[in-house]
Amino acid sequence: MVPADIPAVHELEERLFPVDAWPLQMFVDELSQPETRRYLIAEAADGIIGYAGLMCIEPIADVQTIAVVPEYEGRGIGSALLRELISEGRRRGAADLLLEVRADNPRAQQLYRRFGFEQIHIRRKYYRDGVDALIMRLELANVLAIHQDIVHADGTRQDPQDTGADGRSAGAETGQTTPTEADQQ
Repeated sequence: MVPADIPAVHELEERLFPVDAWPLQMFVDELSQPETRRYLIAEAADGIIGYAGLMCIEPIADVQTIAVVPEYEGRGIGSALLRELISEGRRRGAADLLLEVRADNPRAQQLYRRFGFEQIHIRRKYYRDGVDALIMRLELANVLAIHQDIVHADGTRQDPQDTGADGRSAGAETGQTTPTEADQQ
């Protein structure tokens, strides 16, 4: 994501998360901190269709946001964005990757579990509409590789494309199909 993307991303933010949408200035502020932040977009012929962001201050990385427009759900885009955030956290030396997900978004929770995240806490009434947030953690030391599947240090493998859904910490994307070649680019 670059500054020129912010108006389109903010428009999507307001559409996808009307109750909890970030103000435009927040995206500006986040992009102005590349030493601790990394933001991505997913594009199609009709424009930006997804975005994600990571904050990393060692030893913790935090998924700030992840979203995909409904018209593109189920194509592996959210999984690809999350996979890149996990890789970025590892590149930046984080030991753990944290995120908040709405308690009323089981589809996003399922995605995160497929990637190896575990619930570690609940923040009561975290969202503006009073919904709790589940705090989830992925121990990056246990993740050996991020490719089509997740390989843990104990040798077990997970394929995040198998079933379920994607979402921002507040929830937005479903990932029930294998990504196309365009999605992977």
